[in-house]
Formats: sequence, C-alpha cells, structure tokens
Amino acid sequence: MKVGIPKAMVDYEYPVLFEKFFENLGIEIIYSDNTNSQILEDGINYSVDEACLASKIYLGHVYNLIKKSKEEKIDYIFIPRICSFKGNETVCVKFYAMYDICKNVFDFNFITLNIDLKKKQNELKSFLNLGKKLNIGYIKTLRAYRKAKIYEKQYNRKIVDSEKNRLKESKNTPNILIVSHPYVVYDEHLGKPITKFLENLGANVFYSNINDSIIDKGYQNNYKKFSNTLYWKFSKNLLNGINDYIDNMDGIIYLSAFPCGLDCLVTELTIRKLNDLPCINILLDEQDAQGAGIYTRLESFYDILEERKSRKKVLS
Repeated sequence: MKVGIPKAMVDYEYPVLFEKFFENLGIEIIYSDNTNSQILEDGINYSVDEACLASKIYLGHVYNLIKKSKEEKIDYIFIPRICSFKGNETVCVKFYAMYDICKNVFDFNFITLNIDLKKKQNELKSFLNLGKKLNIGYIKTLRAYRKAKIYEKQYNRKIVDSEKNRLKESKNTPNILIVSHPYVVYDEHLGKPITKFLENLGANVFYSNINDSIIDKGYQNNYKKFSNTLYWKFSKNLLNGINDYIDNMDGIIYLSAFPCGLDCLVTELTIRKLNDLPCINILLDEQDAQGAGIYTRLESFYDILEERKSRKKVLS
C-alpha cells in the first residue's frame, strides 16, 4: 500500500509522527515535491481568492500528489483532521476543514484521522480508527502508534538540544529569532530563502517553534506571560518559544502567510508586550513571497541589529 502525504501545513506541525506510524505498519509513503512556483500556481487555481497562502499551497501539494499517482499508484492521500485538544485548545479552522475541502475539490481517495477531544476523539483513539480504516489489526496499529510516539519524543529532544547548543556556540553576530509557523518558515518557497539570506548576512537564526515546551509540560504555560486567554495550540507554542529565547536575542522577525487572522492578532499582541526589542513583521502573499523588497527590509533590519550590538560592546 502507498499513502501520499502533502508536504505542507499539518505535516510540518507533526514532522515525524505520521511518517513513522505508516512506516511501522509497512506502508510506503510518497511525499509531494517541495513547494515551487508550479505548486503555488496550482494551489491558487484550486482555491477561492480569500483563502490564506498556506492553504492555497496545501491544495497545490495535494494536486501534485494526484499527478504523481499516475506513476506511483498512490492508494490514498492522507489528510489528518486536527480540531481540538485538552483545555479547550484548538487550531486554525483550516486544519479541520482541509480534508473536506480536498474531498470536494479533487476526485481521489483520501483518508483521515480525527483528533477532536471535544468529541472524545483523542490522539490514540484517532490512530486506532485510522488503522481500522486501513484494515490493520488493533494490536499492530497500537504497536505502530506507540513506537511512533517514542520516536517523536526522541526527535523533539534532539532538535531542542541542538538549538540550545547552537545558542551557546553562537558567533558575535546578531541572534535573530524567527517567530513563524513551521509550515511557513521551513517551506522551500516561503521561509527557507529568507532564513538562508539572513544566514548569508551573518545572522544566527533561531526558531520559536523549537522550544522546551514541546518536550517538557512544565514549560507549556509560559505563553501566559503574553496572554491568559489564548486558546490556539500552535500559537501558544510560538509564544512559549519567544519566552525561551528572548533573553539571548538581538531581534525578532515575525513571519506569516497572508491573510492569517491568528498571526495578525498574536503578532500585534507580542510586539506591544516586547516594545523594547527590535522587531520586523513580514507578511508573505502569493505576489511577493520572493520579492526583492522583502530582502531590502531584511538587510536593513540586520544592519540595525549589528550596529546596536557593536554599540553594546563598546559601552560594556
């Protein structure tokens, strides 16, 4: 059996869990290509104009897998439905609408799991139901899920420790924290060119989504220093990351996809709370994701941080 996974949105929020689950079941995974101009164009063609850039790209990846299926013979395209968690936590509506959107837009075999604690569908139960849909036995599915969870914990520990070590060894050039969802900042067409540009300037780039709260429950409420009423799970994680890194950063770049309502609110909230730290807010849309104007702004921002860092050295 072959299962296709779109390399966008939810796949970046769960970078190893789904992959390892399918691998443990002996199912072959076919990924969509890295985001490129063709995938973006296809996604735009299959989306309504008002959709956010991230969801447009997702549809482009689904279409990319459908085209691949002519040669790869993909049995299903996997689109998880992520809705609600404990403590009334939720996510952007696109995460629990995308499965239905794709079923209505494309003629293909899709399969999903449904994580929705408000409807008593926790993660374990969701994976067991997924195994049932794939005609796989209970015990085999349970073992595959548990092994995948162990791997996920090890993976999270590894990337957090790696970031901490990089922070300790960072050069005398400015440390910049990127506050952005992983499906934006790690995307080859959206965020990767920006982080590579900053690194070429000499910046030490860190990512707020990689922080202690993904491995240690004791850190998961640090977002409350910014807001007591926030209930978007992935936004909370970004705020936890800001709290983890803030004392060692020279500047912050808020990077989001137009027109993300969640990011607009959370970014504005954070900027007001951290008004003594230099920051820049970059909003990417389908027109200027690769625009030269963005890189001019980034270069100017880096020059400001470098000048401030030099003055601090002189004063100290």
